[in-house]
Amino acid sequence: MKKQSFLRGSAVLLVMVLITKSLGLIYKIPLTSMLGGSGMSVYSGAFAVFTPVFALAAGGIPSAMSKLVSEQLAVGRYQNAVRIKNTAMAIFSLLAILLTVGLILLSQPLAESIIHIPNAKWAVIAIALSLLPAAVMNVARGWAEGLGSMTPTAASEIFETCGKLIFGLLAPAAVLYYTKISFERYHGCFGKYCSDINQANLTALPFAAAASALGVSVASLFACSFLIIRTKKLSHDYARELQSNGLPKNLRISIAIKRLLQSAVPASLICVTATLSSMVDLLTITPAITKAVDNDNLLFAFLDAYGIKSNERASFVYGSYTGLALTIFGLIPTFTAMLGKSVLPTLTSAFTCQDKVEVKKSISSVLLLSSAISLPSGVGIFLLSTPILNLFFGGSAAEIAICAKPLAILGIAVIFMGISQPCLTALQACNKQVSAVVITLCGTLIKLVLNFVLIRQPSININGAALSTAISQAFVCAATVIVLIRAAECEKDVLRSIYVCLLPALLCGCAAFLTQNLLVYKLDGLFLRVGVLISISIGAIICLISFILLCISPKKQIKSNFLKKMGKNT
Repeated sequence: MKKQSFLRGSAVLLVMVLITKSLGLIYKIPLTSMLGGSGMSVYSGAFAVFTPVFALAAGGIPSAMSKLVSEQLAVGRYQNAVRIKNTAMAIFSLLAILLTVGLILLSQPLAESIIHIPNAKWAVIAIALSLLPAAVMNVARGWAEGLGSMTPTAASEIFETCGKLIFGLLAPAAVLYYTKISFERYHGCFGKYCSDINQANLTALPFAAAASALGVSVASLFACSFLIIRTKKLSHDYARELQSNGLPKNLRISIAIKRLLQSAVPASLICVTATLSSMVDLLTITPAITKAVDNDNLLFAFLDAYGIKSNERASFVYGSYTGLALTIFGLIPTFTAMLGKSVLPTLTSAFTCQDKVEVKKSISSVLLLSSAISLPSGVGIFLLSTPILNLFFGGSAAEIAICAKPLAILGIAVIFMGISQPCLTALQACNKQVSAVVITLCGTLIKLVLNFVLIRQPSININGAALSTAISQAFVCAATVIVLIRAAECEKDVLRSIYVCLLPALLCGCAAFLTQNLLVYKLDGLFLRVGVLISISIGAIICLISFILLCISPKKQIKSNFLKKMGKNT
C-alpha cells in the first residue's frame, strides 16, 4: 500500500489539530467560566502533576513506534514490525497500570504538598484513570503512523476531543447544580456548612474540577476503543500486501524489547522534560506570587473587587495564567508538533537508507512549514493579546487583566516553541534522542532559575513566568535546529526556510495591528469583542499574499523545486 506523503500526512494532522483545538476552546471557555481562577488552579494543578507521568507512560510511544515500524518496513520486515507492536502493547500497558496505582496512592500528598489544595486529590485520581487507555491508544497511533497513515491518529484525536467536550462539561455542570440544590435545602454541600451560595460554590470547585477530569478519562476510554477498531482494518490491509511480499520474521522478543526501550525511553524522556515546564510553573508561581504580594500589598489589589481575598490571590493568579494565557499559548506549538509526527516515518526511512537528498528535503519542509505557521501566529499574539483574550474569555474580566501582558510575552515564545517542537521529533529519526533530552532538560533548568528570580519581583510578578518561557524556548529552538542540521549533515542554507518567513510574518502582524486599532476599536458591544477576527483575517490574507509573491510553496518544495526558488528569492 502507498504511504501518505509528508504534505498529505501533515495536512491530515493539521486539519485534525484545527478541529480538536477549536473543540478544545469550546470546552475550555465554559469550563473556565464555571470554575473561575480558583477552580482552574485545581484543574491545572492536577494536570501539571499528571502530565509528566503521562509523558513517561505514553508520551514517547507514538514517535518511537513510528520510527521502529518505519525502519522494519524499509527493509521489508513486516512481521518484525508486528512483533514490535505486540511487545509495546504489553510493556506500556503494564507500566500504565503501575503508574495509575502509584498516582492514586500518592494523590493526597501530591495535593497537599505540590498543588497546595487538599481536595485536589480527587482531580488527580480522576485524571490518573486515563493513563491505561492513553497508553494503549498511543501504541495504536504509533503503529498506524509507522505504516504511513496519519488518518487513525487524526480520527481518534477528534473522537477523544468530542468526548472531552461532552463529558468534561456535563460532569462539572452536574456538580455545580447539585451544589445549588444542596445549599437551598441544607445551607451546605460536601459535608460543609456554607453561609451563602458563593461560599458553597467555592467549596464545590475542587469537586467540579475533579468531575471534569473524570470526563476526560471517560473520553480517553471511548477514543481508545474507537482506535483499536479503526486500526484493525488498516493492519489487515497492510498484512495482506506486505506479509506475502516481505521478508520473514527474524526479530527475537528480547531484541524487540531492547530496541523498543532504546527508542521509547529517550522519546519518553523528551516528552517528560518538555512537560516539566508546567511542573515548574506549578511549583514556583504560587509561592513566588505570595512572596511578591508580601513585598507589595497593593499587588493585584484590584482582585478584592471580585471577591478574591488577599490570601487567595496567588492561587487565583496561577489558575488564571494557566487557564487562559497558557491555553492560547499552546495552540500553535500543538499545530507544528504534528509536522514532526508526519515527517518522522519519511525521515527515518531516508536516514536509514542514507538518502541525503531526501533527508535534506524533509528537514527543509519541516522548517518551512513550522516557520510559516509559528512566525505570523507569534507576532499576532504579541500584538493582539488583549483582544484575543476578550474574544475567547470575555466574561472573565479579572483573569484577562492578569493575563494580557504575559500572553503578549508568550507570543514571542510561540515562535521558538513552534519551530523547535517538530525539530525535536526529527532528532529521533537521526538517532539524536539523547541530545533532544539534554536540550529540553537545559531549557527546563533555565526556566526554573528564571521563575525563581523574576516572579517574586513585584514589578515583574506573573510576567516573569512568561519571560522565562520565552527565554528558555529561544535556547531550545536554537540548540535543536543546530544539532538537527549537523546530525542530518545538511548545509546551513536550509535555514533559509526560516528566514523567508520573517517578512510575511511582520507584514501579517502590522496589518492585523493596524486593522485592530484603526477600524475594530471603533466598533461597539459584541462587534468589538469579535472584531479581532477581522484583524486576524486581514493579517492572514496579507501573509498569504506575501508567501505567494515570494514563491514560497511547500508543495513545490517537496517536489525538489523549493531550494531553487529559495536561491532566486534571497
